[in-house]
Amino acid sequence: MMSLRSILLFVAILALSQQSVFAKKCKGKECKASEDPSTAEDPSCPSRPHIIRCAGKYLDTNKNKLLERKELETAIDTLPWYGRGVLKIIGSVDKIMAKCDADGDDAIGMLTDMPKTEDSCLATCIKRKVFKAAFFPECVE
Repeated sequence: MMSLRSILLFVAILALSQQSVFAKKCKGKECKASEDPSTAEDPSCPSRPHIIRCAGKYLDTNKNKLLERKELETAIDTLPWYGRGVLKIIGSVDKIMAKCDADGDDAIGMLTDMPKTEDSCLATCIKRKVFKAAFFPECVE
């Protein structure tokens, strides 16, 4: 029996596959409103700060403010086989690390690396939306 999370992930991937692969980066106020944590998050374009907070809550298992390679691998390994299609959109662990780990220490610093990789790491609405749907769809941080 498929879990609700699996169904939601499948539906999200299916819906996102219908959108353009060449999604534009958020411009202007498209994702700005969510920079303020008291403002409701736009589900069509989750902000990077929202994704960072959720990753800290759900993926950073040792709570050291770093998303380490092993934590990312573990999160991906927990996805059902049909949910692995998300990797076609966000990339493999190696690609994620290359885009998001600015200092090359094999851990993505939520406070250090993420501000430095704005243009390369989860830079489009579609990538943030897929990442959230895959790993923490219930997050409302």
